[in-house]
Amino acid sequence: MKEKPLFTVSGLRGIVGDTLTIPVVISYTEAFARFLGGSLYIVGQDTRPHSLAIKMAVISTLLAMGKEVVDLGVVPTPTLLYSVRKKGASGGVMITASHNPAEWNALKFVNQSGLFLESSQVQEISRVISQSQSWAKFSEFKPLRINNNAIKDHIQKILESPYVDVKGIRRKRLRVICDCINGAAFEAIPMLLETLGCDVIALNCDDSGEFLRNPEPRKEYLGELESLMYENDADVAFATDPDGDRLVVGFKETGILSEEYTVPLAAHCVLKKERGNLAVNFSTSMMVEEIARWHNVDVFRSPVGEANVVSLMNERNAIAGGEGNGGVIVPAINPCRDSLVGIALILSLMVEENVVELISRIPKYFMAKHRVEWDKDLPATELEKEFRGFKLNSNDGMYFRKKTEWIHIRKSNTEPVVRIIAESESEDRTGRLIERALHHF
Repeated sequence: MKEKPLFTVSGLRGIVGDTLTIPVVISYTEAFARFLGGSLYIVGQDTRPHSLAIKMAVISTLLAMGKEVVDLGVVPTPTLLYSVRKKGASGGVMITASHNPAEWNALKFVNQSGLFLESSQVQEISRVISQSQSWAKFSEFKPLRINNNAIKDHIQKILESPYVDVKGIRRKRLRVICDCINGAAFEAIPMLLETLGCDVIALNCDDSGEFLRNPEPRKEYLGELESLMYENDADVAFATDPDGDRLVVGFKETGILSEEYTVPLAAHCVLKKERGNLAVNFSTSMMVEEIARWHNVDVFRSPVGEANVVSLMNERNAIAGGEGNGGVIVPAINPCRDSLVGIALILSLMVEENVVELISRIPKYFMAKHRVEWDKDLPATELEKEFRGFKLNSNDGMYFRKKTEWIHIRKSNTEPVVRIIAESESEDRTGRLIERALHHF
């Protein structure tokens, strides 16, 4: 039997032509729009060669249901989410598989609040997939609308934030190099940087959809960016993933940093201007807890998944946070992972203080990330015995925590694998935590 695509809070994902086909796209799009109702939907895409065909299927389905549709073209995922809220749309669909390899694609479904679907909504849509479909009569079709200003609107919203020191950044005239992996942010990030008066050096900033490095923006995949940063004497370097919601940063004094530094740095910038709690997922580094201690605020942790973090932010009234993979979330600007927001905040921080000295004050933790192909339930009983003495949280797989070390074992929302992430104050200790977990798979 052919495998089904993955449908989670991270969207409907599959391998194009295999688990993700045009008939699948049509059926899920129709069920999604029938579930949300309303009349106006906004659609965008990344630069993958197959994203256009999938977007056309999504648009055709929505038009055939009598919906009014606005096509944003190629935009970062956070731009689409912002546009849904700004325009008061009934919902939206972003066609992108984010950090997945090039053969993957996905439909990220967005509700009328400009947020990704919650797990209860995913379950309800899954339940109605096979129900009869309803299509518009000939007289009920609406014309397709095009919006070419979504990126400019998104940037303007960022520049209006009191957390962003626009004048200070422009006075600084920073030299910045950005690697957009020829993905959805290929236009948006250089535009933001130029608007902020930066001297911009663009790497992998075209719409070819040709990913010339690993799609995950992580230090080990960004050697070319680091070399060019030194060669061009750039003050700072940024890299994002194919849909532009995750961010990695590097400085000429430090080299490219782990993606885990992005959220703590951005959160510190926000907390300098306004006091409030932080929210991150279970797999985010303890560095964010140190930032919270500096400002005497609390950190709350949610299951992995942007929708889960945003939900917790709303519940706890958190003003900043995100996911440790480089996903900065500042609800007052854009309540989703947003690389453009992260860039603006980190540039502001560079204006206000010595960022390299700041980084040196953050305790050094050692994190390791592993993945295991696994199609069964987690071996929960065995893992509980293995990590006896740790406090267990089972809200998202199994999260075992002690004061300064933890291990998180969970099934992925985006791939048929189990992810194992651990962190401690010692590289050896972290390695042993991983080995102890791997022993049971």
